[in-house]
Amino acid sequence: MKMKTKMIGIFAVLMIALMLVGVSYALWDKHITINGTVNIGTLDAIFDGPYPWSATYDGGTPVPPAKLTGITVTVDTAPHAAETLVVIIDGLYPCITIHIDYNIRNTGTTPWIVNDISVDTSSFPGTVTVTPPSLVGTQVDAGGSIPADLEVHITNAAAQSSTYHFTVTIHVVQWNEYPQP
Repeated sequence: MKMKTKMIGIFAVLMIALMLVGVSYALWDKHITINGTVNIGTLDAIFDGPYPWSATYDGGTPVPPAKLTGITVTVDTAPHAAETLVVIIDGLYPCITIHIDYNIRNTGTTPWIVNDISVDTSSFPGTVTVTPPSLVGTQVDAGGSIPADLEVHITNAAAQSSTYHFTVTIHVVQWNEYPQP
């Protein structure tokens, strides 16, 4: 009888051990998963028309259109369409300021801020100014735009039958990269 009891005890212990191994194996392993997708936005700025213009004498009096032989403002259609504003002023004479209105539109998905404006007039007999001065630091949200004005002034230092060039670069940065005061 002792042997039978020992065999039943060993059998019971083995069965309990086998159940514990089976239960512990089944309950100690679990995988959970997180799948994520992030779509990055775009930063894009273009010039947006129409591009009306006007001309004034040094005193601010409007110049009659008949006194100007031609002013053309177009948008470059090169690979980066509308990123270059092409201004051609023909037949201009000294002491006149041309004002060209335009918009800078945010065609991206990320807000941007006008970081700085640089003007290169190294061989230009006059001044080129972007107004308003508060343009730098202005934030434009996706789909929005800001109006601006380009003022081109020719002085008496301009030589007859000459061609002069200037370059204006407007640098925009994503809104969170703009240097905070």
